[in-house]
Amino acid sequence: MDNSPSNLVSVQALGHTLTLGFKFVAWLNGLGLLLTIMLSMGVTMEVSAVWYRLPLAAYLSGLALAGLGLLWSCPAQTSLLYQLSRSYKTRGHWVPLFCTLLAYALSMIVFVMGCWALQSLFEAVQSSMQ
Repeated sequence: MDNSPSNLVSVQALGHTLTLGFKFVAWLNGLGLLLTIMLSMGVTMEVSAVWYRLPLAAYLSGLALAGLGLLWSCPAQTSLLYQLSRSYKTRGHWVPLFCTLLAYALSMIVFVMGCWALQSLFEAVQSSMQ
């Protein structure tokens, strides 16, 4: 691996992409969490807060997975910068990079599950009101 500026730009671009992925999944799960907390406080309809446990757990675990993905991106970046400074290639960055992508993907899946649980709760409340 040569120390050309294009390699450094590639490593920086990967870092920016991983950070952007973290921001995306963290904002999605954070907004879902905020909505669930507001609903459990009775902002829109009177439903016992106990029913919001599943969506709340889904959004909290989505935030935790987003944080885990961000933590895994640090070893990937460190490995790539070390390779760039030493001018030789290894594949040591693939494991943390894969773990980062897996954590972000799981965070998105858990977000969808939280949305599904919240929608199911709304449907159950509406059907019981009629």
